[in-house]
Amino acid sequence: MMFLNGLLAFGALAFTIPLAIHLLYRSKFKTIQWGAMHLLEPVVRINRRRIQWMHLLLLLLRCLLPILLAFCLSLPLLTGCRALPGDTPQTVVMIIDDSLSMAARDDSGVSNIDRIKSQLGDYLGKLSRRDEIIWMPASEIHSVASTAGRATMGTNDARDRLRRLTASSGPFDLAKLVRAGIAAADNGSHLERQVLIVSDFQSCNVNDASLEGLKTLMQASPSDLARPAIHFLNVGGTLNSRENLSVDSIETMSPALVPDRRTTFSARIRNASDKVVNDARVTWAIDGVNAESGLVSVAARSTSMINHTAAFTGSGIHEVVVTVEHPDALLEDNRRSVAVEVIREIDVLLVDGQPGKEPLSGETDFLAIALSPFAFAQQDQVDAVRASVISESELLKRMSEQPPNIVVLANVGSLSDEQQVKIADFVYNGGSLVLFDGVNLTKAGYVKSWKSGTGEMPLPARLDAIIGSPDSDTETLMRIGTLNSQYTPWSRLAPGDQRPLSGVDVFAYRKLIPRVKKDVDGKTDDDDTPTDSDAIVLMSMSSGDPLVVSAQRSRGRVVQFAIPADDSWTSLPLRRIYLPMMQQLALDLIGSGRATTVITGEPMIVSLDEFKPDDVVVSESESTNSNSNPSKSKAKPSAGQVATDSDAEPPIFTVQPPRSSETTIPLPSDWKADEATELVWAQTRQAGVYRFRQIRPQADGKRVVTSTVRVAEVPAEESQLRDTEPERVAAAAEMIGASLHTDLDSIETAEQNRRYGREIWRWFLFALLIAMILELVVQQQIVHKNHGSIA
Repeated sequence: MMFLNGLLAFGALAFTIPLAIHLLYRSKFKTIQWGAMHLLEPVVRINRRRIQWMHLLLLLLRCLLPILLAFCLSLPLLTGCRALPGDTPQTVVMIIDDSLSMAARDDSGVSNIDRIKSQLGDYLGKLSRRDEIIWMPASEIHSVASTAGRATMGTNDARDRLRRLTASSGPFDLAKLVRAGIAAADNGSHLERQVLIVSDFQSCNVNDASLEGLKTLMQASPSDLARPAIHFLNVGGTLNSRENLSVDSIETMSPALVPDRRTTFSARIRNASDKVVNDARVTWAIDGVNAESGLVSVAARSTSMINHTAAFTGSGIHEVVVTVEHPDALLEDNRRSVAVEVIREIDVLLVDGQPGKEPLSGETDFLAIALSPFAFAQQDQVDAVRASVISESELLKRMSEQPPNIVVLANVGSLSDEQQVKIADFVYNGGSLVLFDGVNLTKAGYVKSWKSGTGEMPLPARLDAIIGSPDSDTETLMRIGTLNSQYTPWSRLAPGDQRPLSGVDVFAYRKLIPRVKKDVDGKTDDDDTPTDSDAIVLMSMSSGDPLVVSAQRSRGRVVQFAIPADDSWTSLPLRRIYLPMMQQLALDLIGSGRATTVITGEPMIVSLDEFKPDDVVVSESESTNSNSNPSKSKAKPSAGQVATDSDAEPPIFTVQPPRSSETTIPLPSDWKADEATELVWAQTRQAGVYRFRQIRPQADGKRVVTSTVRVAEVPAEESQLRDTEPERVAAAAEMIGASLHTDLDSIETAEQNRRYGREIWRWFLFALLIAMILELVVQQQIVHKNHGSIA
């Protein structure tokens, strides 16, 4: 125990005054002897003992009064056996939850983020000028390493950052939040440290994975001697009672979009409240232009789907926006946007390993019709795929002149080393390869990995023996089993039917052994690279043998069939499902290349080939308008301008985040003229549209401006507005030794007790009052007894 006013504690010596009076008073009496005294001696002896005890109790109370009064005035603090830091400066790590749910408003129209900004402003004003603050919004915490060396600031700078804080990011992982806060506190310059985590603690933030992460964190650092004080400030607790209607997702039924082809978009509308929502208006917009509106009704705690069909006139990245009009607690999630890539006509190169002289007798005849049905039927409609059939000898020339999007090898028996290198490099640079089996395939040509310019490219599966009889259909027919339900393009072929190909006859197929990155001995395959993935079975036989196997190879993909592309081993090409099946495969191989819509916090990757003049082009005057439509190309550079691009100055790249000004992006370190590379933009904690521009100076002094867009969106679970159970939050706090609070006043009290000890002067004041009352009671008892004795 220590005293804030230690000098006043010496006032306890005033207890000597009543003690001295008592001693002096006790010596002032005279004994008188009288005759009948011996008759009263037993009674006198008993009364004298009682009176002595009463006087001693009265003396004790009178001595205790000045002692208790002195202790009250000296302000004692209960500190245990540790030293007090006193007024030493401290490091305060402030981690503020800026996820979208913090923008939820109560009945008065005030959001959690606005309320806590006001309270934290007052809290910052009470800190000392010597205190340092480490500001860490939850959306900026990606790893522990990112917190090392984070700049500290004073209270004024922290208040300025607090005023500019907005709630528009996605959910966080509580374990990572605590780990980052401790790491940041360890980098502070003061010994006194505290971590303040402010959040509404939604259920998506305090899940089982977060609790397991907290347990792992504590096991890694069990000692709490050097750990900072951690405070949880829970500003939630009323989310469950708030009404909210949100746009959860926007999806398209096609894996890729091509110009002038109509596609259907589907938006999922969620009602997170316990009340039914009827006839809420939903509006669709394409590139900023309203396209269609409708009404939707959503039952309580459920979702509804609403569709829209649209066609895009030009290629490039387009923005699709869905807005639902409904007054609720969280208006920010009533609007969601996605960026979709509209590609040009897909160029598929079909290499026929066994051409036929009669119609439909070649290896690729059925496949060419399936990929380009309108061209085969000579109709005016535009095909999504342009299929070209060539022989093996034309492969190198054709790929060198105009590289396709997809190369299909149909029963191609063998390839030269030069052809293998060309195809492998094509795949590693982002192209797609499809292999169809056949009698011409030999183990010598396909059992080993293909050579490439940087190493070797392993196929998704190793070739084994042929099952069945390719030359005769008199053998027992085999059946195709199930489709991989995780492969979305094929799962849409026959919704609700687990085996849409069960009626297809199979006479023979190749036994495929899917390749994995590690063999049975746990050793890594020498052919694999860090960007390769394990093979995935897309389709299998009823016996369980793989029929179609796919694998990622660097930036490209390889799909391997165990059957030919024609009807020699199977009746699949004769079935109606063959056409959409092959088209969906081709569209998926092209449409899975670019992530045009990311989750907030994830980096955006923009390929520089998106800025080519014949992609998306706007004039310099048009580019100044941030809301310009990138798909409406008005100005293209002349051939002379394009030819001199490599001799001109390096281009300038800019990005305009949502609700922010345009910022220049430094050139990539590997940028070279006329070579495609990528821009990476990692500052995506704000949800919305990010507009990227390339400003390319020309030799004649003019500038060509091209642009593209990306979209960052918040995960749908942020809109569910579900509070975590109080017991679960308390368990998380107890797990790491943190204190849980619902207001800042209790945090201030906890910090006061931790830094200065617990004030116990109130206990001494209470004891003083009791002692004064007892002193009066005892004195009255003595006086009463004395009067009785005299009487």
